[in-house]
Parts: sequence; structure tokens; C-alpha cells
Amino acid sequence: MARHTVAELNFTKALEARSPATLRAMTCDLESYAGFARALAGAGLPASAERLAEWIDHLENARQKPSTIARKLATLATVHGLLGAPSAASSSLVRDTMKGMRRRQGKAQRQAAGLRLGGIGAAPVKGFTLVGLMEACGTNLPALRDAALLSLGYDAGLRVSEMLGATVEALEVQDDGSGLLDILRSKTDQEGQGACAWVSPETMRRIAAWREAASIRSGPLFRRVGVVRTKGHPGRRALGIADLSYNARVDRERMAAIPARQASVTYAVGNAALTVAAVRAILRKRALMAADMGLVDLMGEDLERALDALSTHSLRVGLTQDLFASGEDAGPIAQALRWSSVGTALRYGRRLAPASNAAARMLAGRRG
Repeated sequence: MARHTVAELNFTKALEARSPATLRAMTCDLESYAGFARALAGAGLPASAERLAEWIDHLENARQKPSTIARKLATLATVHGLLGAPSAASSSLVRDTMKGMRRRQGKAQRQAAGLRLGGIGAAPVKGFTLVGLMEACGTNLPALRDAALLSLGYDAGLRVSEMLGATVEALEVQDDGSGLLDILRSKTDQEGQGACAWVSPETMRRIAAWREAASIRSGPLFRRVGVVRTKGHPGRRALGIADLSYNARVDRERMAAIPARQASVTYAVGNAALTVAAVRAILRKRALMAADMGLVDLMGEDLERALDALSTHSLRVGLTQDLFASGEDAGPIAQALRWSSVGTALRYGRRLAPASNAAARMLAGRRG
């Protein structure tokens, strides 16, 4: 039996414990540092505090966000640990460099815009809403899919990986028309212990309409829809000899009558689940259609900013914000949406949480 060094064993077990998405992010982070280190003299690893401080300055000059730089620093610290080498990431020099960088940028971390349902809470929702995007979907096959995807993503507060992993088999219809979605694996459940999310009757009806139209009986719920468009043309009577020019060759097949044909659209539903890029494109497409139909009061630069702020995370953030707006506490919200911590839920609902916290509830009836 082959013997492995401690570093090799650490790397092997570390790879097994991490999700594919995490491994891709770590690979990109290490490639970033390797490219920086190659341009400097000396060994790249282990990295000294001075080298890490230079790297942070380099990344800031490249206009990378504080959150991205912090993640890359954490990746490098993890790699040092796997190699059994001390990491300088927690040194006072590196901490001060990060603090200085955050102070210079002087702004909160940008986060995905919440795609809220609309009509929840006292204040009206500004910008895009889930209702507006679904109203812009229409009734053809891709539209039925998009409406079902948006509706389920909101109801269950799904991450994009959970959305793409949703299957027919994982969705159970309840007696009252609602549903239960088994989420077999997620970002915070890499061991696959599973979770369950409630699905509204309206969403179950939208999913049923999409499945029936697409003839989906098993497997992934949300799939690619290929569109084939055929141009129409008017009909033509059969040509006679008198219709030909004097020197034309007589071709009975080409002289035969041509029946009229209407323009048509046919669809081909794939077998594999959609990609993350496809979900992102669906959100933007439906948002643009909602704007064109006058379902959102945004124009010009405001519209562009709102479009840029939409992401595959927007449905999950929107549900979190609506729960805060309806008066729910952060703890139950974090549990229901499978957030890694209460702090994460509060970060996404920070502008709505104060209206439902203990001080607001106590003072509302006394300081009105």
C-alpha cells in the first residue's frame, strides 16, 4: 500500500470535504496569487506578512471588492494549513492592511437586490417585483417554465444550485394543494442531511402547467427549451405553359401549386437541468420585458442599475426581506431559509429588520 505524506493526505481529504463550487473558487484564488507571485522574486509559499500585504494592495489596485480580497486571503490561509505551514494571514500587518483598504473604499459590501413579492409591509416596493416579472412571462412554453422557476425560487428561498437540483421526485403534493420540496444538498449542507421547504398552491399550479406542457414526468424540473421558428409564405396556383417565358424550360415540379404556409414555432425540451448562466439570463429577460410593459417605474440609468443588481440570489434575498417586512424575527427566518447564521439573514434584511425588532414593537404604540 502506497504511503502518503501528511500534506498529500490533507489535500486529498480537503478536496473530498468541499463542494465543486468551493473548489472552483479556491482554484481561481490560487491562480490569482500564483500569477502575482511569479512576477516577484522569491518563493511564493509560504507567504510572508509583507508578501500578503503587497498582494492585498495589488488586488485593491485591480479594483477588486473587499469581500473578494478577504475570500482570496482565506483561501491562501487554508492552503497554508493543508501544507502544515504557518499562515501570516492573521498577522497584525495583514489585518491593518485589510482595515486600511476597507476604510479607503468606504462603502458597504454590495449585495444582490432582493426580488420581493410586492404588497407586503407598509412601504411599497421600489423597482422590480416577483409579481411584475411573472406577469411579463406570457403563456408559451418557455414562459410557463420561467414563471414556475421564479415562483418556486421565491417560495422556497432557493439558492441557484438548489433550484437547478430540484426534481419531480423531490416535490410532494399536499392535500390542500401546497407542496413540500426536498432539498437533498445545499451550500450549508454538504453532507447531504437534507432539508424541506414549503411551496404555495399557486406555485404548485404553475409547476403543474409547465410539466404538462413540456411532458416532464421525472428528473430535473427546469430544463432548456429549444425554439425552432419557421417562416410563413403565401400560396401560389399551379403555373401553366402560358405563364412561362418563351425560352423557359418546362419543369412540372417547379410549376406545381405551392400551398400557403403559416409561420410556426415549435419547442424541444431537453433532458438536463438549466445552467446558472441560463437562470441569470431568464431573470434579466423577464425584467426587461416587465420594464417594456410598464410593470416597473424605472427608466434610463435607474433601470440599468436595477438590472445590474439582479442576480440568481435575488429571489432568496427577496423572500428574506419580505419575511422581515411581515414582522418575523431573524432566528426563524435564518432557519427557514437555511442561512448559515442569523447574522447573514440580518445583513440581507438590515433595512427592514429595524421595523420589526424589539424596540420598534415596544415603542410603536407609545411614541406614535
